[in-house]
Amino acid sequence: MKLNKITLALLALGIGLGGNAGAATDAERIAQLEAQMKALMEQLAALKASTTSANQEVADLKDQVSAQGKEAVVAGDIPGSFRVPGSETSVRLYGVGELNMVHEMKGDGGKNDYATFMPYMPLRGSAEAKRNGETYLHARTSRIGIEAATPTEYGLLMAKVEGDFNNDPRTGNSAVYGSLANIYTQQATNSYDFRLRHAYFQLGSWLVGQTWSTFMDVDNTPETVDFNGPIGSTFVRQPQIRYTYSTPQYGKFIGAIENSASYVLDSTGAATSAGFAKVPDLVARWDKAYDWGSVSLRAVSHELRIDDGAGIDERKRGWGLSASGQIKTFGDDFVSWIVTGGTGIGRYFNYIEGAAYDPATGKILREKALGVVLGYQQKVSDTFRMNYVVGTQKTYTNDYTDFAIANGFGGGQYGVNKRVTQAHIGGIWNPIKPVDVGLEYIWGKRETLLGEKGDMSRINFLARYNLN
Repeated sequence: MKLNKITLALLALGIGLGGNAGAATDAERIAQLEAQMKALMEQLAALKASTTSANQEVADLKDQVSAQGKEAVVAGDIPGSFRVPGSETSVRLYGVGELNMVHEMKGDGGKNDYATFMPYMPLRGSAEAKRNGETYLHARTSRIGIEAATPTEYGLLMAKVEGDFNNDPRTGNSAVYGSLANIYTQQATNSYDFRLRHAYFQLGSWLVGQTWSTFMDVDNTPETVDFNGPIGSTFVRQPQIRYTYSTPQYGKFIGAIENSASYVLDSTGAATSAGFAKVPDLVARWDKAYDWGSVSLRAVSHELRIDDGAGIDERKRGWGLSASGQIKTFGDDFVSWIVTGGTGIGRYFNYIEGAAYDPATGKILREKALGVVLGYQQKVSDTFRMNYVVGTQKTYTNDYTDFAIANGFGGGQYGVNKRVTQAHIGGIWNPIKPVDVGLEYIWGKRETLLGEKGDMSRINFLARYNLN
């Protein structure tokens, strides 16, 4: 607009000079020319100032856009993550807010564990078995976690740290509160300690840190509303160094060294403090996916050792084998199965007492056990699924069971079990995407080496929000 005004001024100047050539004197023409030139210069100065201001405004706008771009949330390299401003690291925050409500229909098993813990279910005729109908609620299995990923010259470096609140109550003085610790906690704020679940990093084929044991098949473990899940399988998280070799045709070959814990009972049935581990646990595994499902084969070997520093130094190797998989059936339905067994398999079962030390012979006696889990998941709709799960675990007669019976810890509330069986029937509904609502009936039965029997029957309700 201002350029047009200058152009009109120049035209007017020319016309004025030409039109008045005959009538005006030279002095008048010069004065007129100076006045018009002065006006023109003023307009040029105004135009220059306006242009400078406009350029500054453009520069300021560019700075603002650049600053906003640096602060904007950018999607990261892992699903659901964001890029940390000024870096190449992607971070994902996740968590679970979970409420469980349990109603004990038979037996008072909640004093041993808030979830089902079949190996210590009350025996028939005991005071605990006569305490029926208890109801309690808890949110201690809620958890939070963080995942991170950073590109490197060797590939994507990934890390994970996760924990929940499924730890002993904050009693302050366990010697004072003793077995009433949980009751005192519930009287006030229902506070529970934070507990580490996972803490590891992964680069290429290597995983270093704490997570599920390589001997445990998480993917093919049947889903249950109950947190502990079925008896007869493996349930272990521990520190480890793991290497995975993947092939497109032959599946994954995995090897790991994992934390060793020499858990050996003494003649009273209590874990001896002389347990001493020198060699890490060794785990080998093979996984393969097929069009019809998947298969996993695993083996573990670990050291059972007693060393009291005063002359006793005895060791044995415990071992276990496990096979599991999934078979697709109708639509999205599938069958999952796990078979696990071994001699001296110890804590790799969920749950068994473990080996024992016989001071008369100076030998470590190993248990021999087998567990089977079978599950079927039925996808009733896109938002509702049913789970039918049964698990059983048996301890076979050998010198270990003879020793347990002879020394009085082959029976009783915390005695060695001959067989434990458990069944789950339940459904999980997703009314909205991040929410799970579940209801499950659980039945169980145990039998000790002395023939004593215990039963449990309960209903478990679950309400869970998944922050992904």
